[in-house]
Amino acid sequence: MRKMRKYHDYLMEELSDREKAISYLQTALEEYQTDGDSIALHRAFSQAVEAQGGVQEFALRTHNNPQAVSDALLSKNETQIARVIERLPGEGCEGRGTYGEAKRRTTAV
Repeated sequence: MRKMRKYHDYLMEELSDREKAISYLQTALEEYQTDGDSIALHRAFSQAVEAQGGVQEFALRTHNNPQAVSDALLSKNETQIARVIERLPGEGCEGRGTYGEAKRRTTAV
């Protein structure tokens, strides 16, 4: 019989990989830009930070400012979270545009 484990444990294991965490956050931001679900964006951000070992370790692994990560996490402000995610290194960052540009496009329609 297959051993079951909690989803949270599985997610933490998966997101402990830096590249998977970055991809997860980029996808969360893209979905937020489509559906506007700020709660889901914050949840994804906090899960990735937790899985990477906390604010300091996440900042170190993703080349971000620890204060910016902490502020975004505590504020639950989607603009601050988006800024941190947009600074993440990795594939798919170039040419994606910024959160502000995407927000202007969706509100102008």
